[in-house]
Amino acid sequence: MSLLFIQKRVAHNLFASLSVNSVTTFLFTPRGPQMFPCLTYLERYVRVDCEFPATYQVPGPYCEYRQDSRLVGSTYPNAVVYVSTEDRRRSNVSLVNPTLCRLTWAPLADEKPFTYTCRVYQGSSWKENSMAVHHRILPICSAISVMCQSAPWLLSLVMSLPMAVGLLSP
Repeated sequence: MSLLFIQKRVAHNLFASLSVNSVTTFLFTPRGPQMFPCLTYLERYVRVDCEFPATYQVPGPYCEYRQDSRLVGSTYPNAVVYVSTEDRRRSNVSLVNPTLCRLTWAPLADEKPFTYTCRVYQGSSWKENSMAVHHRILPICSAISVMCQSAPWLLSLVMSLPMAVGLLSP
């Protein structure tokens, strides 16, 4: 084999792997914060978690939530929240950890679906993501309660295994 052939083959393989990786990265890398809505178990409040990548840019991170384009809460210091007193009592926005912002919203019984937008401020730029949410079709937030509701036989099996193993041992 000639050296030119080997160089072309290496260049072709390198280009092929770079182009597939860059296309995959472009298509599947999140453009903004990732949102995860659910209902709290006891209160049946809408909870929307907004997860974003960690950066150590100053200032921030701060986040805010909008509901159908109206601001319902923010962690930005001294932010003016233009929302009615009634809605202010129904919402809470907080940073749970350095990469997770959480909205808790108390829906009314006859409430329509809303589009929630999470905006995260890090350094000098905002990143945002939106999601339509209807509180009547959301899953329950707690994993253990989901397991108890969806598969009680599995829970009883898991809880009875230690006793069954204990009875079988000499």
